[in-house]
Amino acid sequence: MKINQLKAGSVLSYLSLFLGTVVSLVYTPIMIERLGTSEYGVYSLVLPVVSYLNLFTFGLGSAYTRFYTRYKESNDRYGMAKLNGMFIIIYTVLGTLVAVVGCIIAGYPRIAFGSELTQEELDIAVRLMYIMTFTAAVNFPVSVFESNIMVNERYVFLKLMAFAKSVINPLLIIPMLMIGMRSEAIAYMSLAFAIVSGVLEIYYCFAKLKMKINFSAFDFRLLREMTRFTGWVFIGIVVDQLNWNVDKILLGHIRGSESVAIYNIASQLNIYYMSMATTFSAIFTPRVHQMVVNNEPNKKISDLFIRVGRFQFVVLIMVLLGFVAVGYPFVIFWVGEQNTAAFVIALLLFIPTILPSIQNLGIEIQRAKNMHHFRSVTYLIVSVVNILLSIPLCMAFGEIGVAIGTAIPVFVGNGLLMNWYYNKYIGLDIPRFWRRIGALLPSMMIPAAVALIIGIFVPITSLWMMVLFGAIFVAVYVVFVWNAGLTPREKEIVTTPMKKMIGRLLEKILG
Repeated sequence: MKINQLKAGSVLSYLSLFLGTVVSLVYTPIMIERLGTSEYGVYSLVLPVVSYLNLFTFGLGSAYTRFYTRYKESNDRYGMAKLNGMFIIIYTVLGTLVAVVGCIIAGYPRIAFGSELTQEELDIAVRLMYIMTFTAAVNFPVSVFESNIMVNERYVFLKLMAFAKSVINPLLIIPMLMIGMRSEAIAYMSLAFAIVSGVLEIYYCFAKLKMKINFSAFDFRLLREMTRFTGWVFIGIVVDQLNWNVDKILLGHIRGSESVAIYNIASQLNIYYMSMATTFSAIFTPRVHQMVVNNEPNKKISDLFIRVGRFQFVVLIMVLLGFVAVGYPFVIFWVGEQNTAAFVIALLLFIPTILPSIQNLGIEIQRAKNMHHFRSVTYLIVSVVNILLSIPLCMAFGEIGVAIGTAIPVFVGNGLLMNWYYNKYIGLDIPRFWRRIGALLPSMMIPAAVALIIGIFVPITSLWMMVLFGAIFVAVYVVFVWNAGLTPREKEIVTTPMKKMIGRLLEKILG
């Protein structure tokens, strides 16, 4: 059952990511056109402010996975019920705190959103802040049930819920925008989805997983142990939020809503880009914790780390080179010539994220081993350097400046320093990791040349030309990487579930 859940979850993850990305690519230009650059910029500015409210989780989500896995592996049903009760109580209190803090922020909008916004833009920001704050508060207690589904490895249901949020939600918003509704309607729709999905997840936990909850056994000793574990996780979450959201805050204060709008387009593309790695590796989170709890040797953990990293590298390089080939005309067709700076900004964000993205399974390995302190300190330094670089670069070069200010410290800290730590202290075989990644590079040379030729020398003047040359690049990439890059075992991992799916489909068709 677990193997089927894992394979089906992997397929659904990428299907959801693909369809969600396609829908969002359609949805974003409609949103910009209907709202206007100003209101879209305000909406984009409120999002990172609200995302900072998620810091009130204090990293406890990782503690839930760690301690629930420990109880589950020892078949301690009382411990699991006690943990569920503790987390529901804690997250309900934290959700209430989020609601209070969000309302306070909305009460002082000039401090939160800067002085560059007009009064009309500020009024919109305040209304959005109230709605999104309530959505964030609702998500806090619900997240306990979502974590329970994940730690029990019920990926099919979990990914179907993610599919609904990433695909169905925008599809419902599009007609609302077409009939003239504004950004507040979008926020209310997200709130409705949060409530409905929360109810479904709670029902699934009780009806299917037979989730038990004990509210009377609040264990303060266990809470202190979790707090020691999550303290460093929390620092890591804080600096992650700073690194990827501070640019929009700075632009809002220094340049105004239109610069935020342009940067958010590139940032949105970067979110899709990183999701292609995290979507796959997230499925292995419970397995990593199980391996550590069961004292599996570092070689087996390294094998998983390398195998996942190679697949992530293949996908990320394909997307990066594809963006080099047809990304510039894509941005023009997608959001208009006035936003072409988003192409350069996106590239500046893509490139430094490759290294940490193909190793993001290492984050869970650190947490499972309770050795995530160094990462948190490193990321804290990265965020400080990011801010110090981004402020003058934002003043001088606007959106491109803050992208450069983010790219440099992310590459050095999140990439290079973390590799040293993985190898020396975590026990991961980093030299072998890079040898196996390097073995893929020869198969990517000709596709890279094709991408550059298309990007530089082919004048793409229509959407159909963009699709055609994009397809040509993907075909070249797949042929060369498949034949000269992947191992027979990796090919088998890809083809086996595809053959089974095609076989079952043919059986149904042929009766």
